[in-house]
Formats: sequence, C-alpha cells, structure tokens
Amino acid sequence: MEVAFRTFQQASHRRAATGDPRHGTLELMEFEIRDARGEDAEALAPLLEQLMGEPSTEAQVRSRLDRLATTGADRVLVALSNGRVVGLVGVHLTWMAHTDAPTARLMSLVVDETFRGQGIGRRLVGAGVALARTWGCNRLELTSRLERSGAHSFYDAVGFVHTSKRFSMPV
Repeated sequence: MEVAFRTFQQASHRRAATGDPRHGTLELMEFEIRDARGEDAEALAPLLEQLMGEPSTEAQVRSRLDRLATTGADRVLVALSNGRVVGLVGVHLTWMAHTDAPTARLMSLVVDETFRGQGIGRRLVGAGVALARTWGCNRLELTSRLERSGAHSFYDAVGFVHTSKRFSMPV
C-alpha cells in the first residue's frame, strides 16, 4: 500500500556554529519526505554513522536499501530540506505471536545533527505512524541505545512510552 508524503514548509531557526538557534537566522525551510532511493546512499552513510557511531560505506548503504526494498515488510523514507537528504526513518512490519494485529517497528530514525530541533524528526515519526496505520498495525515501537538520552527525551515528547527493556546477544 502506498502512502503519500507531502512537501511542507516551516519557519526555522538556522543554528549558528555555536548550535544555539538564538544566534542563527530565521528562514523558511522546505521539507519533503519520500521513499529512499539508491542514489541517496552517499548522503545516508554519514547519517547512519551519526545514529550508530560506526561508519557505513555508500556501497553498504545501497545494498541495505536494495535488500529492504525487496522484503515487502520494510519501507525506508528520507527527509529532504531544499533537496538535501537530512533525515531517515526505516519502518518494519512484523507479526507477533501474542497480538492479533501486526506491529510496526521504527528500525532506524535519525536527523542530521545540524538540522535537529526543527521538526524533521517529528515529521519522520508521523510518516512512520501513517505507514503503521495503512498496514493495520495496533502499535508502533522502537528500541534505542542506552547512551542516547537526547533521543529518549525526543521519543517521550512525540508520544512513545517506555514499556520494556531490550536484551540482545550476538549470534
């Protein structure tokens, strides 16, 4: 099922080198959310490094996008500001043995650190919610690394509730 995402405009403080929006300029920024494409891989690699703290090559990102495009259960969307990729959300559809409706999972969510605080992350989460609804999901969930306290505050602010503790192990 296709979900349409529109371009939106937003007045935004452009941060100065200090990162403080009070020392920047107010400008009208145009944002667009659309499906990720192979040609976005170069721009996505540094965003994924900001998210995970590990570098990814353009070839790795392109391969991952290609693989996810074939599953039928995954969508990767990008946010563009004036034509530049500045954010990403990946959404995965999954079924659980303990629920009757499917669950959507945000598998990746990142906004370029120079564009944070401008509503892009909130719009990407909204796009994830829209996909979850079209898929018939009864909830949207995510996991986040323990050290990402700023991200945790953002998730609280956009309506996520801390409901569980995640455990993992390498296999």
